[in-house]
Amino acid sequence: MDDEERLQILAKITDQLDELVAFAKTELALNDDPHAQDVLTEALPELEWMSDYGRDVLTLRAVLDALRLHGPGPWIVDELAALTGRDPASVERVLRKLSDEGGGHFD
Repeated sequence: MDDEERLQILAKITDQLDELVAFAKTELALNDDPHAQDVLTEALPELEWMSDYGRDVLTLRAVLDALRLHGPGPWIVDELAALTGRDPASVERVLRKLSDEGGGHFD
């Protein structure tokens, strides 16, 4: 399996996580069962983190590809988001993580 296939799988998983987050939020808002409320309240932050992480890995790849093609910048978040087709919030998180870690470690 090559990198492109792995990224396609990650994109599908991230989309499914987004759907699960939306479902959990809806259930949290509509379900009156205290046990369900507790489970959803505990699970939702982890599901959101996993979804954000998957999205950020995809964004990291898109940003690095864009920088290779168009040069190191300087770029503002909105420009990189438009150039890569990625969400500005994800681009900002990726750039912050790269800056915080000196570009060498992303987790």
